Amino acid sequence: MIDVLVNKLKKLDVKVNVLEGSLDIKAPKGVIDRNLLREIKDNKQELIDFIGQYKTQDTTYSDIKPVEKQQSYALSSAQRRLWILSQFSSESIAYNIPSQVILSGSYNIENFKKAIYAVIERHEILRTVFREDIKGHIRQFILPVQELGFKIEYKDYSQSKNSNQLCMDYIKTDAFRAFDLAKGPLLRTTIFKISEDQYLFYYNMHHIISDGWSMKVLGKDVLAYYEAFNKEVEPELPSLKIQYKDYAAWQLKNSENNPSSIAHKEYWMNKFEGTLPVLELPATKKRPLIKTSRGWSLETYISGESSKALKDFCQQNDGSLFMGLQTVMNALFFRYTSQDEFILGSPVAGRDHIDLENQI
Repeated sequence: MIDVLVNKLKKLDVKVNVLEGSLDIKAPKGVIDRNLLREIKDNKQELIDFIGQYKTQDTTYSDIKPVEKQQSYALSSAQRRLWILSQFSSESIAYNIPSQVILSGSYNIENFKKAIYAVIERHEILRTVFREDIKGHIRQFILPVQELGFKIEYKDYSQSKNSNQLCMDYIKTDAFRAFDLAKGPLLRTTIFKISEDQYLFYYNMHHIISDGWSMKVLGKDVLAYYEAFNKEVEPELPSLKIQYKDYAAWQLKNSENNPSSIAHKEYWMNKFEGTLPVLELPATKKRPLIKTSRGWSLETYISGESSKALKDFCQQNDGSLFMGLQTVMNALFFRYTSQDEFILGSPVAGRDHIDLENQI
């Protein structure tokens, strides 16, 4: 039966979608062997019908269409939350997303700069600012590159004995420098020359135009343009069917009219009604009376053997690795607190539509 095959694909982390009547399959390297490929081919039409039935039941997968050109555009729900938080000075730098990439080898810096500008031209969200319109509503305003005031910093530390430290000092300072959401740009970049054959590409973005997934898209697109400019060929990047403003309008329409969204909202409003439990972990420090965004993180590593064993266990029990790890955290917190009810929040990519994978 088709549901048996679907469950098998889920356990193997094989993602199947339907594009223009054909199956679009994405899977971890080495997962799809000859037998599984044959099984997918033999059940191709059943898979297409199954996915089609699922899509018709959930309007989340309706086509995202470009909106008409306007002076300004509506915010997505996530952008609205972040804009409200940005109005508190204590939160203004909490949503900076600094990142860096080491570039080893000989690089044509002018072509690299050209690639960065090309990516800013490609993704409208990188040229977006947030201002009040004439009615006093906060809206997205998309600026041309020449009006954005964006520039690429270049620092040559290759002759310094402590070039790495100079880079880290610069990044540490910039990472905590606030963005002006109304003026922009909401992206800063710096290219550091560390030695004759090594560079560091640093970029910092505000979370209102970016997320963790976006950082990978940005890096991938910059390198794709750079390689194309070096070879003097057209970059092999798929065209973007939509921009972020189109997604925001689609999301807003779905949240207002989609019965599924309304049902989800009612469920969570009921789930979180009344007094909410607070996780009372034993700690050497007390929670501050006034909430701040000053936090810290502790990291550890799980061996490959343990990771594989946990992943296999989760798949054997029709769960995901995320579910297994969250269950471990639940058990750990219960052991520390003896509380059987507490709330854990998890950041998600939010890309539940095929058109959103290459979006910043």
